[in-house]
Amino acid sequence: MRSDSGGQADPASDDTSSESFDLESSDHGPARVFRASGEIDILSAPTLRTALLPALRSDELVVLDLSEVSFLGSSGLAVLVEARDHAQRNGHRLRLVCSSRIVLRALEATGLRELFDIADDLPAALGS
Repeated sequence: MRSDSGGQADPASDDTSSESFDLESSDHGPARVFRASGEIDILSAPTLRTALLPALRSDELVVLDLSEVSFLGSSGLAVLVEARDHAQRNGHRLRLVCSSRIVLRALEATGLRELFDIADDLPAALGS
């Protein structure tokens, strides 16, 4: 899945790059792993939600690797909280891989860090 979260480039500007969002999914034994990269903002958060919620209905453990996320906005945080609540209601687990200081800072600043099962890397997330 790929979602562009940047707007159109200003033709008068030399900077024509736009940050994008990418989400890859794979199975690791009984766990479903999603690897997110780029910005999770108001434009890309629905893509994340659309992928996570069905997985949390069918897979006992869903790991969301946020190591390559360069921005986590309030829309992305809202999706994470919704996914966590959804997992708990279904008796499943959501584990986050947060080696990115950007993601950890967003979770800490909003007081959400304590709500999540967080691992330092993918092997740790899959091993516990």
